[in-house]
Amino acid sequence: MSVREYNKREESINQCRKYSKTMLTMRDLGIKEVSSNCQMKNGTQVFRLPFKDAWGWSIEFATYSSGYVRRLVTYHTRGAKCWQINKRIDGEETYYKVGDNLYRKFTSRTCKLIPLHGDRIEYLLKFILRNYFVAKPKYNHTINMEMLDRAAKYTHGEFGFDSCDSDTQDDILKRLQG
Repeated sequence: MSVREYNKREESINQCRKYSKTMLTMRDLGIKEVSSNCQMKNGTQVFRLPFKDAWGWSIEFATYSSGYVRRLVTYHTRGAKCWQINKRIDGEETYYKVGDNLYRKFTSRTCKLIPLHGDRIEYLLKFILRNYFVAKPKYNHTINMEMLDRAAKYTHGEFGFDSCDSDTQDDILKRLQG
């Protein structure tokens, strides 16, 4: 066995390990594979999260043998629309003639393809964990007089924070703090 064949075999074994480890993690999180037979023949895997988005639609992702990883947005009457998840990289620079001796440079952006199957599944899992399973920090805002006046006007019908009694002021402060 040559060194090249050995390295290729080791890479294949590493990809299988990544795939099985990632699929076990997905199973533990409740992420299901929902690929159809046709999709599996084409080398496409579709995964569905165990919860729905804010509008009640399922959240699905797909990995393709071509190297793409996409978020599928499906509606009940229409087909699926896809959002690229792959990292974006700068492509070729092209020059277009705009006028006499004037040229405009345009740099296209393309997706960085992920050629190995284990790497695609691992990339998808990291994306899902980062965007759907990690709690987002709350917005920390500073409370100023304008915010207090607005809260007094819209929640209590007062002219401003200063015109409220102390109980109302305490209620407004509690609402804004937490």
